Amino acid sequence: MSGTRVLALAFFCVSCHAPAQVRPAAPGPAAPAPASAAPASRFSRIETELSALRALPFKNSVPSSAQTRGDFRAWARAELARELPPKKNEGLSHAYADLGLAPQGFDLTTTLEDALTTQVAAYYDPRSKAFRVVGEMRGEEVDGMIVAHELTHALDDQHFDLETFDGGEGNRLGLSEDERTARDFVTEGEATFLMLAWQSASGEGAGKRLGPLGVAAVRMAVAMLGAADPLELLAAARRGRSVAELSPEERSELDAMTRLPPLVSLPLIEPYFKGAALVSEVWGRGGWGAVGDLYRHPPASTEQILHAREKFLDHRDPPILMSLPAVRPGLSEPPVATEVLGELGVRAYFKTWDFPTVEVAAAGWGGDRFWVWERAGQFTVLWATRWDSENDAKKFLAAYLDTLEPRFPEIGVERAGPDAWRLLRPTGDLLHIERRARDVDVIVGARPAQIADLRAVLLAVDRRPAAD
Repeated sequence: MSGTRVLALAFFCVSCHAPAQVRPAAPGPAAPAPASAAPASRFSRIETELSALRALPFKNSVPSSAQTRGDFRAWARAELARELPPKKNEGLSHAYADLGLAPQGFDLTTTLEDALTTQVAAYYDPRSKAFRVVGEMRGEEVDGMIVAHELTHALDDQHFDLETFDGGEGNRLGLSEDERTARDFVTEGEATFLMLAWQSASGEGAGKRLGPLGVAAVRMAVAMLGAADPLELLAAARRGRSVAELSPEERSELDAMTRLPPLVSLPLIEPYFKGAALVSEVWGRGGWGAVGDLYRHPPASTEQILHAREKFLDHRDPPILMSLPAVRPGLSEPPVATEVLGELGVRAYFKTWDFPTVEVAAAGWGGDRFWVWERAGQFTVLWATRWDSENDAKKFLAAYLDTLEPRFPEIGVERAGPDAWRLLRPTGDLLHIERRARDVDVIVGARPAQIADLRAVLLAVDRRPAAD
């Protein structure tokens, strides 16, 4: 996905980052609270215990306050409007729909606003350096694990500057969305890992320690996360109760999470599962010092996280960067939007169409980028991909072609060359897919007379490895 992400929302409903598209400036107005959002003594105790476990001091105590859900919605809406202006939102929404990652008529801003405002229970904001409780819960009602998770973000922010780590204001570092999502695996993974460590450790205050049994419990919990029911975990983390004990309104909010398209839900959920596993592996190899190095030398792609040992920890496999040629027949104007899907995004595509072997179809990703143009209300999308080997490219192509039948029932795919296929969409334009050795490129929304020029543009796309 593209754009920015909010410092709230995610699998445990307590995230410091959210799915793409929304990055906050400062939180919306906080409702006056009779007391701080969490009792100071409780906050202070958890800060002390996290500091002891993480072997890092809090430089400053973290302030907290309450925020109504209405104020939070107004803030989220304003942030979305700032970060996703109408033309960009329209372009990305069409691109995700045309690429098969979302239904036709999909609106990115609306989906994100609904997801944010129904799922967030609390969040830490690196801008204001504050912890916010959203909704009707009082501070003492917030589960201790939520507090531990968010205070871990605060601790990391004080030592590693999370805002800059995430790309900075306006993404001044120029990170792709896939790269930013990869960094989410680090921040959310550590917060989840330390949260579980805090729960499993013995002792109190500065004497909090994670002994051998605690380490085993954390490792087991990290392994079990991947096999647990997401809805049950959401309920337990959000309210400290089972799904059966939730009110109809609460159950409806959690059900809404499961109805999100994989394009949105995977970047919400996976950083907790896979991120905690990554941090657990790194911590086991080199302790907290090695975990700190993840902030100084972060992963460059979600592929590196999804294959952490072979493509990140033991050997770094840099992604292929894509850039458009200066000369583009028929596309002289700049695109209205561009983004990198990454291996996680490719998995989201195959998961959307219930492909039976999602991981296999997306494995071997080397790099990708899509661009979208709008002219007179018509959208054209070019998607360039490169794979680790020609065999990986062939596997992806075969899997992609298999998804076209459920995507376009009763519309046949035609051969358009030795290793090219095309499909006439109901809208009267073409979907064209072609493989050249390790490259597989897709054109969506073009008229037949435009295909030759668009193929030439894709052929001229610069594809080179990122600096390791």
